[in-house]
Amino acid sequence: MRENKLNVFLLITSVLSISILVIGATYSFFTMSTMSKVNAVSVEAGKVQLGLGISPIYTGYKLVPMNDEDVMKAYHQKCLDNIGSGACLAYGIEVFNFADSQDIIGKIDFNLNGIANLSYLVLDENDNIYLNNTKVGENGTNMSLGDSFTLNNGSSTAPFSRKFVLILWISNLDRNQNEEDMGGVFSATVTYSSVLGGRITATVDGETGLSAQTALVGEDNHG
Repeated sequence: MRENKLNVFLLITSVLSISILVIGATYSFFTMSTMSKVNAVSVEAGKVQLGLGISPIYTGYKLVPMNDEDVMKAYHQKCLDNIGSGACLAYGIEVFNFADSQDIIGKIDFNLNGIANLSYLVLDENDNIYLNNTKVGENGTNMSLGDSFTLNNGSSTAPFSRKFVLILWISNLDRNQNEEDMGGVFSATVTYSSVLGGRITATVDGETGLSAQTALVGEDNHG
């Protein structure tokens, strides 16, 4: 009888131990999966305030020049033109607030190598234009990502966030752009700063194609 009770006790203990391990593993996976969106965090006085996630939407294409007025058409064609060439790149941006309400401003700094006519714009979470077509220019530093905005109160378990889409392309100038843009590469550092002092950054990059064809973008069927 005593041996049976001991066996039952050991069995219950084993089941409980396995349950604890499974729960712990599940919680760790959930935490990592949830936080993997946050590529950069800002820590001030030991307290996380902001998080920044940048994710590819339509990327990996070698860009060919595109008419500026066709950018939204190209975006709705998944950044490909009618013959499958890369017309643009699109990245999702999400800014998280884990603390008190704060005002945020976004900036972007470009590092261009062999690219002279890079342009970009920013959409809000409803695909409305938040920042209109903007030329990068030779310097390309401290450029705007749109007007400042407010992130409402959040917490470590329930952050408040705002979403944007960054679209980049090579502006077509109706001339031979082989020497200006073809075979070039770029990188860009996205930075969001708080009036309270927090600051977060992440990077994106891309390259141009090997010939100066112009992107042929079809009709916009999205209104």
